[in-house]
Amino acid sequence: MTATGVLQIIIVLSAIILAAVPLSKYMAHIFNGETTFLDKIINPVENLTFKFLKVDEKEETGWINYLKAGLIINFFMLAIVFLALRFQNYLPFNQMHYKGISWPLDFNTAISFITNTNWQNYAGEEALSNFSQMSLVFLQFTSAATGLVFLIAFIRGLKRTQAKNVGNFYIDFTKTVYRIFIPLAVIFAIVMLFLGSPQTFTMQKGVVNMTGAKQYLSMGPVASMVSIENLGTNGGGFYNANAAQPYENPSPFTNALIIFMMSVIPVAIFFMYGIMIGNKKHALTLFFVALTLLTVCIFVVYHQEAAGNPFIAKLGADIKVSKYNPGGNMIGKEEHIGIAQSSLFASATTAFTTGNVDSAHDSYMPLSVMVLLGEMMLNLIFGGKGVGLLNMLTMVIIGVFIAGLMVGRTPEFLGKKIEAKEVKLATLAMFAHAFIIIVPFAVALSIPAGIAGAFNPGPHGFSEILYAFTSTVANNGSAMAGFSGNTLFYNIILGLTLFFGRYVPIICQVAIAGSLIKKKSVPESLGTFPAHGLLFYSVVMGTIILIGALTFFPALALGPIAEHFALMEGHLF
Repeated sequence: MTATGVLQIIIVLSAIILAAVPLSKYMAHIFNGETTFLDKIINPVENLTFKFLKVDEKEETGWINYLKAGLIINFFMLAIVFLALRFQNYLPFNQMHYKGISWPLDFNTAISFITNTNWQNYAGEEALSNFSQMSLVFLQFTSAATGLVFLIAFIRGLKRTQAKNVGNFYIDFTKTVYRIFIPLAVIFAIVMLFLGSPQTFTMQKGVVNMTGAKQYLSMGPVASMVSIENLGTNGGGFYNANAAQPYENPSPFTNALIIFMMSVIPVAIFFMYGIMIGNKKHALTLFFVALTLLTVCIFVVYHQEAAGNPFIAKLGADIKVSKYNPGGNMIGKEEHIGIAQSSLFASATTAFTTGNVDSAHDSYMPLSVMVLLGEMMLNLIFGGKGVGLLNMLTMVIIGVFIAGLMVGRTPEFLGKKIEAKEVKLATLAMFAHAFIIIVPFAVALSIPAGIAGAFNPGPHGFSEILYAFTSTVANNGSAMAGFSGNTLFYNIILGLTLFFGRYVPIICQVAIAGSLIKKKSVPESLGTFPAHGLLFYSVVMGTIILIGALTFFPALALGPIAEHFALMEGHLF
């Protein structure tokens, strides 16, 4: 590692945190129904939307109807985009006359984008029309909004006492899209346009290359897609190479900007949570739990990549590449981005479950891959829009319950007694996430169609398949390049893991909100477990590490950890 590399990481993380503070206040104003500086512009558009949908702004519903509305609108949008992709040859903005994609790939893609995962078993620039690309951009707004508003319902469940209603899904959903994602997406799309990303409806542009031959470059509304794919922690890029493609990521500055975009809202959500529940100390403690885990992950990956591959070093091939990249593992990385920013990008995209990549994760060192897998397996190190904090609060409920058992007292959390129903639902949400990763993964390893997806033998191939299932269930969408997912088997099984991995935990978590909101507030006493401070930090951190290790360590031991020790003995896969 170099001082310059460490400084780059510190600067980017500091910028994210500084920007997240005012953004969190703005978001809290929105969901608390308070005035904001955009009201005069957005109110007329919102009112027309509510009038069209026949939604009463003052009407709220219980958790079942709130959840039902969210699921119905998600399935409706899924069906629309499925048809748009299947019959894209009959739709406009298809100058290249691409045919409709096959139904298994369509099944996988539509579910992938509605679940905020954006796993891509296709090359967008070679298979999709601009109309289809814009259809997926539409889902990048709505899927991000869906995760965030379900978190809002959970927060209201914690905040309100002896109540029934958690809000109105349509109101929260519309405000999220209109007041958060659209304004930010427009701003950053314009920024990306000025920094070199194309924004056009022309699908190809002919140029003469350096050899004098004519070459056709794939183009389209790239800047707008880059903006929302990262702001919404979606990750589905216009190009198959994502941020490793220079039109999506032209420079080191845009690389840092993309990291900023994918991180700022999830970090702001933690601060917004503290404002909404009126307990900033509690939210700040959870923020430091997530920040600690993220920082450790970033520097483990950076250390591993900067140290390089010992096998290659023995061959004398690990030499200084340039003054910006003094050796290390540069395989699969862009030289103008370097190891430090690539390591930060890889750690951020898996921690924030964005899935966008600027380098080939398949070429990362084994322990780096272990970290990237671990971030997705936990799915709470800030995480995606709303889902990361939801998963963190699920762990908090389990941790508080364990702490209560240790002292022989009914556990309490933010003035609410945590009883059997909440603990069962939290446990179900936690184990559903693990179950939906491990069981289909085991099925894939047991049949030829599953094993055929990995291009590498041994523990590296094992990691490639494990990464695919972890990425889809965690709503991430990145992949190790040595994996082929565009087969009938993988399109179907990964489509199912995408679907159940997204909605089963959310159903449990919204049900917890419905249970908590009915409870009365319990006044603090000498025996009340504090929801902030070092003790609470330790309980939450210990719960996350213990449950994560017990659940996923065996799989990691057979994959990246086994590959690491094999590499130390000179064996490559």
